[in-house]
Amino acid sequence: MEKIGRREREKQARRQEILNIAERLFAQKGFFKTTLADIAKDSEFGMATIYQFFPSKEEIYFTLITEKTEQLFSLIEKAVSRFDSSMDKLKALVTTAFDFFEYHRDFFRIFISERSGFEWTAKEDLGLRINQLYERYLMMLQNIIEEGIRRKEIKPLNPEEIAHGLAGIINSFIFHWISKPVKRPLKPRIQNLLTMLFEGIAISHEKNA
Repeated sequence: MEKIGRREREKQARRQEILNIAERLFAQKGFFKTTLADIAKDSEFGMATIYQFFPSKEEIYFTLITEKTEQLFSLIEKAVSRFDSSMDKLKALVTTAFDFFEYHRDFFRIFISERSGFEWTAKEDLGLRINQLYERYLMMLQNIIEEGIRRKEIKPLNPEEIAHGLAGIINSFIFHWISKPVKRPLKPRIQNLLTMLFEGIAISHEKNA
């Protein structure tokens, strides 16, 4: 493994410091009320240094969104790999996703509430980046479903359709929680979601033999 030189380490550290400061300011003030001058002031870097890494405020914000999405999917992949059972894998996926969004709630709430204000070209650029990562996530879900079908843990339905359906339900839970003005914990909702995924919502009226 190639060793990173001191200058490169310092460069990466400056870039990360800019991202950390920007994330805090975006969460506190919102994207549109935060300026590059604010980020430069709080990070104690000159504007020239900011521009060295990021050509615009939008690029900083989209970098944060992209890197957080990459981080989330990496955490999910790592959590899922610890289990053999497909059901345990799905539980790990949901738990990891909920933990992540609860920890970063303020930041993602700003993204959801203000994304309509971005220029179309900017939204398309961000959408392309996120879509590529989301496709990876859907494929991981589909692989879990296919494995579960082979192991006779999951009904033999269309794996791609199941993966999209599960992702939609999970996303809906998170989006509904983030968009609420009152900050409540997300993790208590895990059991409701898992019950819906694994057992459905219909009450069985079958009588015991």
